[in-house]
Amino acid sequence: MLYPAGWNSRRVHLICGDKAEPFSPNDCTLGLAFYLAIGSTLVTFLCSVLSVQAEVSTSTDKVQDEILEGKTLICLI
Repeated sequence: MLYPAGWNSRRVHLICGDKAEPFSPNDCTLGLAFYLAIGSTLVTFLCSVLSVQAEVSTSTDKVQDEILEGKTLICLI
């Protein structure tokens, strides 16, 4: 939501050209950091979804008893 907020600044007009506007960046392009931020957000969401499945698989009574006996669990999905 903050992406277009800085496009009216003087520095942006010097770098990108005088016709740079919030949703029309003129000569500028989005950098690698923008795409990496989107990708890392998606990967973080995916990891949280996978961790829920791992938690469900280790929360049964049988698994809890094995943990108390000292067995080491490896979760594979």
